Amino acid sequence: MLITYIYAFLIPLLLALLITPWVIRFAFKIGATDTPDERKVHTKVMPRIGGLAVFISMALSIPLSIVLFPELLEEMLLNLNKTALLGFSFIVIFALGFWDDLKSLTPEVKFGVQFAVAALIYFAGFKISMITHPFGDGLLDLGVIDFPLTLLWIVGVTNAFNLIDGLDGLAAGVAAIACLSIFTVSAFAGQVWPAVMALILAGALIGFLRYNFNPAKIFLGDSGSLFIGFALALLSIQSTTKITTGFALLFPLLVLALPITDTLISMTRRFLGSYLERNPAKDESILKKLHIMFRPDRSHIHHQLISLGLTHRNAVLCLYGVSVLFALCAFALSLVMSKEGLFAVAALAGISLFIGIKKLSYHEIAIFNNGLMVPLYERWIINRSVYLYLADLFFIAAAGLISYSLISTISPGMDVFIQNEIILMLLLAGQLVAFWVLGLYKEDIRQFGIGNALHILSAVAYAIALSGVIIYFSGYTNLPILFVFLVLNFYVLLSFVLGFRVMYRALRFWFNREKKTGERVLIYGANDNGLMLLNKLNHSPEMQMKIIGFLEDDEKLEGKLINGYPILGNHWKLTKTLEKQNIDSILICKDEIKSEDLNRIKDIAYSKGVQVKWLHVSVESIFKLPQQNANMWPVSSESVVSSN
Repeated sequence: MLITYIYAFLIPLLLALLITPWVIRFAFKIGATDTPDERKVHTKVMPRIGGLAVFISMALSIPLSIVLFPELLEEMLLNLNKTALLGFSFIVIFALGFWDDLKSLTPEVKFGVQFAVAALIYFAGFKISMITHPFGDGLLDLGVIDFPLTLLWIVGVTNAFNLIDGLDGLAAGVAAIACLSIFTVSAFAGQVWPAVMALILAGALIGFLRYNFNPAKIFLGDSGSLFIGFALALLSIQSTTKITTGFALLFPLLVLALPITDTLISMTRRFLGSYLERNPAKDESILKKLHIMFRPDRSHIHHQLISLGLTHRNAVLCLYGVSVLFALCAFALSLVMSKEGLFAVAALAGISLFIGIKKLSYHEIAIFNNGLMVPLYERWIINRSVYLYLADLFFIAAAGLISYSLISTISPGMDVFIQNEIILMLLLAGQLVAFWVLGLYKEDIRQFGIGNALHILSAVAYAIALSGVIIYFSGYTNLPILFVFLVLNFYVLLSFVLGFRVMYRALRFWFNREKKTGERVLIYGANDNGLMLLNKLNHSPEMQMKIIGFLEDDEKLEGKLINGYPILGNHWKLTKTLEKQNIDSILICKDEIKSEDLNRIKDIAYSKGVQVKWLHVSVESIFKLPQQNANMWPVSSESVVSSN
């Protein structure tokens, strides 16, 4: 059996090596070439119907494999209609991609044909009908939702490989790794048909990689990427239908983790990016937003790796390594026989995926520091107080439920008031009214400070005290347990209410800290004036400045942080600082500075093309008081700020 598998792999490999040069010449002859533009990484005209070589290699290898594996012929004859539909579907998908390589098709046509073929495949018997039960043992029957789920899986995976086909050899190499993974699991499970088909496709892809790896002589094109994605979508379904452990049904997700992740990230960041590029308050139709999600760009995972400094070839090899890692996780997942093993493998894959996505530094996905949440906060929370009331009502209910859950294990007798609907309504309404009476909704979240925090603390304390009175008079007289409950409720509710209001300031801080635009500045002077300026710049949308850090002559402060911003050193280290950091301006906030220090800063800044601005803050009287009536006149002062 092993030698026949080797033949099944080598035959398509040799055919691809022989056929691909002919396809290259044929592509130039018929004009099936790809011209470079601003969205593509290649710099010369390239043939792009490499899928033809893969398709022909597979088409010729399958009859030869039937000779090697007689049981395949028997299975095909027993399921003649299914085999015919399957072959027809492969031809349609390849023809769709080939025609798109010659004459670009609209997305509507491409997706329409793919969904039609996927529906045909479903009725032929290729379907995702059961998945691992998330809360129990065994499998969960999907029922009627298996049809849309199967269609989404087939069309999604088909296009996922089209999306990652952006670097030489990337899609073909990742697909080959996935094929070998599917072959391994299918062979261990005794499934000859998916094992042989996966091995044939792997051989054809590896043979094609001889001409597709960097520097490539031919591209896969849509004829290749759509065909490969469609084949892997079907093989991933078929390879797990007879594996006994339900955990193995998660196998396809891990085998195809890279293209699936890239697809989901691309759609998510494009959707979120539409809010960053546009006014969030402006209503747009759902169709426009869906169209934006499928808009091509140069921010896929492979593009991002190149922007981070990797070479073309190293980026591809790195993604090969990622695919191998997930393939190993998938194989391990197919072998585990317990929930603990499932969670361990899933946790390893999930952590690896999270770390990898974070390393890619996608600005659109970082919704807590890209500014996306700030305008939504202002629109729905700050400018519409009814939502703040509703948020606090939710926090009151959640805090009470959490506190009760923690204390109920000690004293089940608290059910006396929990089961009383009138008492519960009094608790919810009483705490919310206490917040209103104590002026909690007169606080301006945009100017939140320590005074606001103390006000919230006192309001929560009074609200909890009122709750204690209500509970006591409801008939619950176990004072020690009641006291513990109220303490828990106080801390949980305070965390919710205070955290919700602090979040706005935190979001604006993160946005200003991480924003990509604006004048990049250093503040010279880690003093009160510097802190006031930092606060002004961080919470004023009209100030188009990005703070990089502080300069301070006090050596004891070097390396410390002020409001999250580093003190980079004194002015003697300014030259080194400017060489490491891309700085546009230096803002001097010190009222007293030696002339030689100022001249030195100006000279260094001038040599580096950096502006120096002096913000002088002083307090002056706008009129003088008569001596004899000094105690009768009101006193007024203003801050005068000038920039030189």
